[in-house]
Amino acid sequence: MAEPTPEERNAFLWMQGRMVELLLRHDARRFATTFDTRTGDEEQLDDPRLRRYRVLAVLFYLRDDLFDGIIPRIKRRLSFVAPREVGIEELPPRGRIDWSRTMTASWRERPGELPLEVHTRQRRRHFATPENLLTVATLIGYRSAAQKLLEAESARDSAQAIRHPLHEIIDGCTRELVFPQFAGLVSEATRIVTGSAGRTVADLERAVADNLLPGRNSAYDDLLDWRRKLERLRLLERTAVQEVQPMLGADPARDNYLYQLWLFYELGDLLQRERRLTSWDQHRMVITWRWGADAEPCEYCLQHDQAIPGSTVLWPSAPGVRPDFYIARTDQQIVGDGPSSRVIWREPGFVLDAKYYRPRDSAKTPASPIKRMIADLQLTGERHGALLFAFHGGPLDALASDEAPGSTTPSSHEVAPDPALAQYAQPDIRIHNWRASPRISGDLGDLERTLRRVLDRVHAALKQRIEVRCRGVFLDSLSANAHQQLATAAQLVLRDGAAVDVPLDDLLLCPKPHVAPWRVDLVRLSHDCCQNAVVCHIKGQPNVEKPQRLTALEQIAEAIRGAATGEDDDAVIEAANQQVLAITQRYAQLIQPDLAHYERWVRDRLEVGSLFDTTPLLTATERETLALARFLWEQIDASKASNYAGPTLLFTGALEALTRATIYRRCPTLRKPNGEALMRSLGALGNSSQYPATWRMLYGSIVDGGYWNERFDPSSRYPLRTWIDRLRTIVDIRNQAAHAARVDRDQFNQIVVAIFGSSRTGIGLLSGLLLAWTEPVGR
Repeated sequence: MAEPTPEERNAFLWMQGRMVELLLRHDARRFATTFDTRTGDEEQLDDPRLRRYRVLAVLFYLRDDLFDGIIPRIKRRLSFVAPREVGIEELPPRGRIDWSRTMTASWRERPGELPLEVHTRQRRRHFATPENLLTVATLIGYRSAAQKLLEAESARDSAQAIRHPLHEIIDGCTRELVFPQFAGLVSEATRIVTGSAGRTVADLERAVADNLLPGRNSAYDDLLDWRRKLERLRLLERTAVQEVQPMLGADPARDNYLYQLWLFYELGDLLQRERRLTSWDQHRMVITWRWGADAEPCEYCLQHDQAIPGSTVLWPSAPGVRPDFYIARTDQQIVGDGPSSRVIWREPGFVLDAKYYRPRDSAKTPASPIKRMIADLQLTGERHGALLFAFHGGPLDALASDEAPGSTTPSSHEVAPDPALAQYAQPDIRIHNWRASPRISGDLGDLERTLRRVLDRVHAALKQRIEVRCRGVFLDSLSANAHQQLATAAQLVLRDGAAVDVPLDDLLLCPKPHVAPWRVDLVRLSHDCCQNAVVCHIKGQPNVEKPQRLTALEQIAEAIRGAATGEDDDAVIEAANQQVLAITQRYAQLIQPDLAHYERWVRDRLEVGSLFDTTPLLTATERETLALARFLWEQIDASKASNYAGPTLLFTGALEALTRATIYRRCPTLRKPNGEALMRSLGALGNSSQYPATWRMLYGSIVDGGYWNERFDPSSRYPLRTWIDRLRTIVDIRNQAAHAARVDRDQFNQIVVAIFGSSRTGIGLLSGLLLAWTEPVGR
């Protein structure tokens, strides 16, 4: 094995040190399965910034040995001294009487009389032995060291310090010190620990070592060994030389797994400090959090070392995939196959792999992890992946724009197929590469910036939600291809390679942007739509129907109803106008009518002469809209249909656009008597004469402002109120067309007469506005 570089030695030590702190802060139960006593090199890399981690690790690692093994055995066989003491007692005595001394003394003082006092011998146990003093001094010192570390943790995060396992050490020491035989020694042992007594802890250790004899309590021997570990045990170093000295650390053979754990707990710690954490299940190794700006926060879930749900379905016979980390939205969209419960599509997530490859001369990203990531993305059907390396990173590129100034962290780079050449590969696969290096440093700034970039990249990839709905577009057998030949279904195949067995008119192009921006399926209307969940992802949704061609005139009403879904009348009308215009334009493209013919009809019907072509009040779009309305009207009459909602909305839509360019431009805000603003619509103008204050505002702005010439014809007058009153007669019909998508023949005749006028009613709304308006408005 090659000799580890200083960079790798530092990284391994730093990961171990940080894992001690992170595990004790968030998941103490995993400490015992991660750290153990191992053998390492005598040469130490004792960086001062690692000493706190080393003390924390050793204190916690030795806790169970002391409380569960050594102290209970000491308490069962406490050392003591029992010296023989001689004294004089009154009767009745408590000690054993020394009759020879008693009789000699009694004869000397009171010969011939019975003794009133007797000489006795007693044995009294004393527990103030060096062994017990060393035990109590050890508990006091152990508690003091834990208390200092806890105070440092409390200064950093007081809430987290309340739950820190160092409390268990402090409580355990306090509980043992109240043991009766130990309680009497606390004062003396405290003076010894603080150096205010005549002897030191080292003197106690020597005395205990000298007193240890075969057959005595071996727990005191274990206590001396425990104290040596507390003082000398250090974090394991990665080295290739002969291993000779016991050290505390993780298994060097599982350095890649340690790197994964380190990133997992660093990420959880960062999210908790940022108050973004929603939940953290340490047992299942799952984290949920919210990320993104206040206006667009999303909740994500990260799982460590687990299979992606449903990933084996895509390639049933292929090897399984267990990414190091997998991130997905908690409200992940899923498309199922109805009663079979088979998952057809799952909203993509973000695959992350952590690689602890040893340093080498080149910082270039190793090729094998990227190949493995490409394979994993193809096996799971995912689109986004990233690799986190401990010692490798890519060159600076455009993705480095969010790199912090002065940062020493190498920038990420991206691996993706060339869109122009990706004929068989998914062109939107992206694999990012970041360098997240474990380095001994005074702060975690570089690592936090890298983790934030990872979270930002994940959020940018997953935040956009695309609705799963039908976006099918019918093919048209009347269109020609690039060779001027009529389109045909010949040589077209379905997704599974089967030949298309239906006419071209029964085929749809079905875009699926929720799967990928480039994804378009060829779908058969009669066989697949709302029947085959493989290509129809709306099959399992409630109240869905097959798409229908909008070239049939009777289906225009259905399109209007589909647009009339809001509560705002003006918004509904605007949406209906746009829908009808789009459908009519599509229908006209299919029929290829001579729109100039219908535009001449509108010009002649308005009877405004060349003003129709020269006035800047009408745009080319509005002239086309009027012509399309006449075309649609003619088609409805020709097909003997009875619903004129389409041309009604087109005619009134053009009139409304003209009112906004004229009247609303000079009187932009109309208000009701209660002060509520009226929308800029025909309905607001038609009802304006019903509100005196509103009418005065309108009259003052338009008529008194000189924008309305009621004498444009010297032989007659055309007051603004006449125009408003006539407008009011068509508002209800127009609203009915937008909301109910139904206008009968008689109602449509009222619309035509009101807009274009007649010999009986005189000048219409559209002609009157064009003639009476005195200001040429460029739009």
